[in-house]
Amino acid sequence: MTAQVLKSKKKQPRWFELYKGIIGLFVAKPRFIHLGGGVEEPSLLISNHEGAAGPLTWEIRWKGQKKFWVAHENTEGIKAVFRYLAYLYFPQKKHLPKLLSVVIAFIACPFVSLFFKGLDPLPTYTDAAEKLISTIRRTESELDGGSSIVIFPEDSSHGYFKKPKRFFAGFVLLCERLLKNGVDVQVFVTYFSKKRRTVIFDNPVRYSALRRIHGSREVIAERLRQRMCELADMEL
Repeated sequence: MTAQVLKSKKKQPRWFELYKGIIGLFVAKPRFIHLGGGVEEPSLLISNHEGAAGPLTWEIRWKGQKKFWVAHENTEGIKAVFRYLAYLYFPQKKHLPKLLSVVIAFIACPFVSLFFKGLDPLPTYTDAAEKLISTIRRTESELDGGSSIVIFPEDSSHGYFKKPKRFFAGFVLLCERLLKNGVDVQVFVTYFSKKRRTVIFDNPVRYSALRRIHGSREVIAERLRQRMCELADMEL
């Protein structure tokens, strides 16, 4: 099922559009499948990661106006990106040998760093509450400006899985703050399958409904994780 999308009105730097055009030669175009309504207002889009394929597909192939939450290391310059790739992403998340991880990180680092520079994402933190609050404030501003927020809450410390094993609940804190400020944000659980070349959008739900039904932040995050796993099993 196709649906309307709130198209992007923001212009990215010309050099980044050209850079994405080159990357796009290697990023397959998926089918975007909506089980309910389209993204017709600024919303939270909860997605699985699928390694680098998820963020690349969202940025290059989904035409809605958006901002990303990403690991803060990817927003802190080329040296931080190298350390993230060499000592975290490749060895811990992709399970590559340590020496090979360093070699691949050295080669990939300039290209990855350039991509994130153009993307200008919002940094996320799992162990720095004050910095997370700063990101939440910036996120509110982006939503006010018409951008949806693409969030990858999967705990990938032991790698990426077809069905995420656990969600971090920081995005629920964002929803709480929005609700206190009078914004009942719309939440879409989505599932990206690189193998099937599909992105499934679940029926949207208001955060107030999630809160009323499920209560605590941890329970809400877990229920959305379970729903993502259900989407993973759908054959559409």
